Amino acid sequence: MSEPVRPLPADHAFVLQLQESRGRPGTCHAGRAEHLATGEAARFATPRELWDFVDRVLTAVTERREQDPRRDSSEGPT
Repeated sequence: MSEPVRPLPADHAFVLQLQESRGRPGTCHAGRAEHLATGEAARFATPRELWDFVDRVLTAVTERREQDPRRDSSEGPT
């Protein structure tokens, strides 16, 4: 029997707006990402830049959670 799926934390939600790569239809490597909980946004030109932004934002979210003793432990680890 599979384990129940835990809800995803709302403060880990992002919106991506992707731009199709020129000369390579169907591929997207550039665009804009926005973290829904904070509104922080960044443009990216490579997948690495996107993941660097996501990592930076989620690291800050985790640090804020660890500093806030009122954190809801039911959200689980990040």
